[in-house]
Amino acid sequence: MVNHQKVMLTESLRANAIFLTKPTLSGDTLKGKLQMGNAVYNYYYKRNKTISSSNLTVLNHHSCNIQGSFKSSSDSKLSGNLYVKINRIDFTSCKLAHKHFMYLIEQHKQYIYHRLVTEHSYEPAKIIALITGDTTKLQDYQLDQLKEIGIYHLLAISGTHISALIGILFYILNKIRCPLFIIKCILFSLLPVYTFYTGMAPSAIRAAFVALILILVPKSIYKHSLNIFSFAFILITLIFPQLIYNIGFQFSFFITFCILFSLPIMKNANILKSTIFISIIAQLASLIISAIHFNQIQWVGVLANLFFVPFYTFILFPSTLLYFFILHFPFNLSLFTKFMNIILILHDKVICIFMKITTIKWYTPELSQIHITIIIFLILTAIIILVHKRYFIFIIVFIILFFVVTILPNSDEYKLTMLNVNQGDAILFETAKQESMLIDTGGVLSRKGDRTNHMLSKLRILPTLKKHGLRKLNYLIITHPHVDHMGELSYLIGKYQIEHIIINKDSFNINQLNALETQCQKHGIKLLDFKYFNHFVLSKANINLLNATIQNSTDLNEHSIITLIQYNNIKILLMGDASKNNESLLLKKYNLKNLDILKVGHHGSKTSSGSNFINIIHPRISLISVGQKNKYNLPNIEVIYRLKAMDSKIYMTSHSGEVTITLSKDIQIKTQHPN
Repeated sequence: MVNHQKVMLTESLRANAIFLTKPTLSGDTLKGKLQMGNAVYNYYYKRNKTISSSNLTVLNHHSCNIQGSFKSSSDSKLSGNLYVKINRIDFTSCKLAHKHFMYLIEQHKQYIYHRLVTEHSYEPAKIIALITGDTTKLQDYQLDQLKEIGIYHLLAISGTHISALIGILFYILNKIRCPLFIIKCILFSLLPVYTFYTGMAPSAIRAAFVALILILVPKSIYKHSLNIFSFAFILITLIFPQLIYNIGFQFSFFITFCILFSLPIMKNANILKSTIFISIIAQLASLIISAIHFNQIQWVGVLANLFFVPFYTFILFPSTLLYFFILHFPFNLSLFTKFMNIILILHDKVICIFMKITTIKWYTPELSQIHITIIIFLILTAIIILVHKRYFIFIIVFIILFFVVTILPNSDEYKLTMLNVNQGDAILFETAKQESMLIDTGGVLSRKGDRTNHMLSKLRILPTLKKHGLRKLNYLIITHPHVDHMGELSYLIGKYQIEHIIINKDSFNINQLNALETQCQKHGIKLLDFKYFNHFVLSKANINLLNATIQNSTDLNEHSIITLIQYNNIKILLMGDASKNNESLLLKKYNLKNLDILKVGHHGSKTSSGSNFINIIHPRISLISVGQKNKYNLPNIEVIYRLKAMDSKIYMTSHSGEVTITLSKDIQIKTQHPN
């Protein structure tokens, strides 16, 4: 019996968009910012070869009809933003847009960025991120570092930024003897403008709302800051109800709520103790949101925030704000630029120190509603106990919390997952004891000179490994050295703990083999040749690597390692990109009949899955890893008919997205709509 569950995630987009910035062209990909309604998005557009560069440059500040879809970027979960992937631009509909408020803001950001570049600023992108919360100009590795050590939230426009802005303005205006009423009027005017300047970031909206209420309402009325905070939450969610689902909004409100809830513990504490308490409470509050959305807890953040919260609050952000202000004047800023560069270099050096202790990862499995409820209760209980300074009981509650977050949700089932890596292969097998084997990594062929962004690893592979509660990969098998099967290998080696990598050494050229051996030695990974290591056991599952390779073939697909998994009475055959020639040899060498699950060879190409082979193995379930609307028109219709004739249940990543099969007595299949 097959139980089928499907989750819908995305819809296509047709809209009129205003292109706010001058597009940048990298290879065939156009990038920039656009506005739809009142919202601003980053966009990506892979241009058609028939479209000239002159057509693309005319987009700047033009309104055009577009077709595409919303997609997740590598940091969208943290920032709460999506980007627009444009499939088509109707150039005939383009017309000059009016110079509205958002256009002027974007032009001002561009001016500040170019001024920073001309002033030889060490990190122009970082300064822009600190002022506006816009991290799109930062390098991927920089964002990854901030996330790994748990301080990415400091780039989000929050109460720290708003407080510094108010403090600097209040100090300057007070020095020139400006009346308090005028100061409040200026702040009341500037804070909404600054919120727009940040792109209406949810954390900025929250911080500005609270600040505006505090400016307007006397303390005798609200009495406690938590009352203002609660009122701001109700007001914002009434005006912007969609923000409730925004992860940045969730982080901002829940962390701030827990800190305000814990204020009694900081009543008589010195600066050091207050910083330690805030760091612990913020980490506890962020734990549940990180566990739900990222399946990882950045535990290093407890230590990192002890340095970076005061550093950002009292040094980095005030200095950046002042620098940003004087950039508007035609002065020689070399002295101040050198000062800012020293601060930013120190910032990066300390990050490198903390990165050295991020090798120990805390991953969390997918949580049920019951687990989430229990965890929130334990977090609030732990904070109350901490406020009452019952430290021993706090440690006990935290240990229970660790158990509920990390151990309790783990599945006790054997599973097979076909990951959605578009036009490529990546198959995950795992046991009830969280032992695991990944077969292939997927990958995207990039042009020479283009930078690979490894989005498949960031958005598909690593999130799946984490939500399945897998702290390491016991085995990673590369069936053959084609990019769509091993393109993410080098990235995963550096990002995830892997014990063994198994390859067919004869299919790798000398340069590939040397590079892989060097990387494996660096990360302590055993590199094995499947011809000499063709059988191993994961708990109750027997894994056999079948040799039906044709070594003298010039087609690397015919060098594919074929994997047979046997668990209880379930038999699974994973074919890589093996051809019909491999299938004939396989049937001669091995007794393969009546399989339960087949990973169809070569993405359903007609070069594989011959009639005789399919008739003999007779798979109950057939898995095809294939990209949507791929240029190869795969899977081949004849292969589909051949499988259907065997009454085989067919699942394709192009239609079903990621497919997870629970290998219990009644096989259960869960699919996720491709996005």
